[in-house]
Amino acid sequence: MSLRAKLVLPTSDATWVSEFELPVAPFPGMGIRLDVYELVSVTSVVVGDPGYDVTCIVEIEDVPAGEITADKCRSLGFEIGPYP
Repeated sequence: MSLRAKLVLPTSDATWVSEFELPVAPFPGMGIRLDVYELVSVTSVVVGDPGYDVTCIVEIEDVPAGEITADKCRSLGFEIGPYP
């Protein structure tokens, strides 16, 4: 059984969102591998957002939020979207 997750990546310019299937329940500090080289870290978990089993607020490993570009977010499958 997998969980339908909404990933939320806040940056200094925008809020980026993506959908992801998780094989286990997320927790703060958990790493989610988006591709071979890119890992995001869960900073907090929200349960109860409509349409998702869980929402994960994430940050890109080893990259300060002010240094994340729109191209980087798009390349990882994120789109600008609202949250909450």
